[in-house]
Amino acid sequence: MSKFDYTDKIVVVTGASTGIGRATAIAFAQAGARVVLAARSAEALSQLARELGSPERALAIPTDISDQLQCRHLIDETIAHFGGIDILINNAGMVVSGLFEHLQPGDMERQFAVNFFGAIHCTRAALPSLKARGGTIINISSVAGLIGAPTASAYSASKAAMNAWSRALWVELKPAGVDVVTLCPYFTSGVKLAEKGVKRRGSLHAASQKRAQAPGTQTAEQVAQAILRAAHHRPRIMVLSYAGKLVWWLDRLFPWLVDWIMARGLPGLMK
Repeated sequence: MSKFDYTDKIVVVTGASTGIGRATAIAFAQAGARVVLAARSAEALSQLARELGSPERALAIPTDISDQLQCRHLIDETIAHFGGIDILINNAGMVVSGLFEHLQPGDMERQFAVNFFGAIHCTRAALPSLKARGGTIINISSVAGLIGAPTASAYSASKAAMNAWSRALWVELKPAGVDVVTLCPYFTSGVKLAEKGVKRRGSLHAASQKRAQAPGTQTAEQVAQAILRAAHHRPRIMVLSYAGKLVWWLDRLFPWLVDWIMARGLPGLMK
């Protein structure tokens, strides 16, 4: 159980059917919040909503966040049902992976449609309610968006765009009483973005490549607890795990070293 009290706060979580989103919805519900669950999988959302309680505690709204009209519907239904929004968690995402030269037309566009523009659509629709209630936007980014990860250039670029957008929003919305948090997980176990993503030649997510778990890997539940802390303390940016923080600081001080370390893993993928 969380030590934070979110009794009757209205929390919208995108990408709530699996991984970090599911764990986050559960954590907020356990902390007393009323949660709105958004994802494409209607069956998984309905099952989770039943587990979390009555429609007055958990509401499932199937949503493809790459569709602006569906994002508007998500927010409108939330406000009609619960009366407003206190916390918006832009978590839904997918991954396009592979060496850039092997990406296909439309791959980058699909990556940005979900990871970046989906968050924009939801935020734009929710902003009036968030401003009226002094709410919080939590954008789930990635350490990959801070450094630019080889073989994940599309994913890194989408998260870097989110980082810059979030930083600008933090300045713009602070006078209106709305906080914007950029939260950057490192590797997270049990999160299967690649299964619903796009894998091209050179992808580190290829099924045939079995890789050891990276140091500093966290569980989805640990990330969810960090999101609860972020909603309470409202930092501008939160980078997760000791390894994630180390990579972030090394890149700021010695970018050449981080590039050298990442390049060491590339030769086998270039064949």
